[in-house]
Amino acid sequence: MKSFLKIFFASFIALVVFSVIVFIIGIWLISSALQPSKPDIGSKGVLVLDLTKDYPEQAKTNPLSALSSDPSDDVPGLYDVIRMLHYAKTDSTIKGLYIKAGNNDNGFASSEELRNAVLDFKQSKKFVIAYGEAIDQKSYFVSTAADKIYCHPNGGVDWDGFSVTYLFMKGLLDKLGIEPQVFYAGKFKSATEPFRVTKMTDPNRIQTTDLLNDLYGSFLQQTSKARKIDTAILHQLAMNGSIRTANDAFQNKLVDGLKYDDEVKAEISNELHQSKKDKINFI
Repeated sequence: MKSFLKIFFASFIALVVFSVIVFIIGIWLISSALQPSKPDIGSKGVLVLDLTKDYPEQAKTNPLSALSSDPSDDVPGLYDVIRMLHYAKTDSTIKGLYIKAGNNDNGFASSEELRNAVLDFKQSKKFVIAYGEAIDQKSYFVSTAADKIYCHPNGGVDWDGFSVTYLFMKGLLDKLGIEPQVFYAGKFKSATEPFRVTKMTDPNRIQTTDLLNDLYGSFLQQTSKARKIDTAILHQLAMNGSIRTANDAFQNKLVDGLKYDDEVKAEISNELHQSKKDKINFI
């Protein structure tokens, strides 16, 4: 009996100790995931604003990334990005901003917020360089806040004006024998149009045109102010389809030069007063 009790209590104590250790390790892992460590920025940092990423309203964090020290799956929210730009404005370790222009999936409102944050960053007198291979209009809109805009020699700038495409499903529903029950009041109620008509109604065309004209007018005015090009000329370039190649964009002063990636990085190194062979500290 005594031998049994000794084995029992020894096993029980071992189980308690093991449980406590597992509990402590679990708490440590959870706290590490919830409290990311502050990165070591180093000196002569260049903040990178990647417009090819879709910045949601709230940050998306992968808890497992903390375990592998790989934050690549973490996507900051729009507010976080803007706050970082405001912070970098006064951070002495950040010497400039590099905008990676490409296919900007962010909406017009988000793009305008990002552009305003870049303009605020420029008040610090730090350099801002934008570069992309194929620059769409929303990326270009944000990039106009930069000191210099460069495009890949074999790339291009999208400059075709604004348009909208609607998908109407009533014809498909009719073929399937599906009759949706839609309730609406008034003329300017276009949310349900895809289910009840086969083409855009006149009221919807009026409000969509007003919306596009407002967005396009603001886009032209702010681009005109930044690039010192008259809005009428910018509009005519889009109407005539004049911008088809990167060289077209350069000849019409939409970009400041045609450069390859290594040439842009060489210019950034020059801004940092360091050798071209030295690695750039991108943040």
